[in-house]
Amino acid sequence: MKTSIVVLALLIVNTSALLSESLAQLINGVSPWLLIALEVVLLVVWYVNNLFKGLKTIAQIDFGDIELFVVRPRRKNRGDS
Repeated sequence: MKTSIVVLALLIVNTSALLSESLAQLINGVSPWLLIALEVVLLVVWYVNNLFKGLKTIAQIDFGDIELFVVRPRRKNRGDS
């Protein structure tokens, strides 16, 4: 959950850097293709993070419904010593 929030925040910041005129002046020397490539990388990271989170949920094993048999040791017969 925390990783998703960080990646989404980075996506929003990167998108606003591409679209905002005031931030465009701050990043005047940076190529827009670099920012677009970074945007794509962040989207891929976000997708992979969500994919692994889903796999973690699927792979979680629930041992709550398992009934265990307890085997007790044999009692000695009264005649056996």
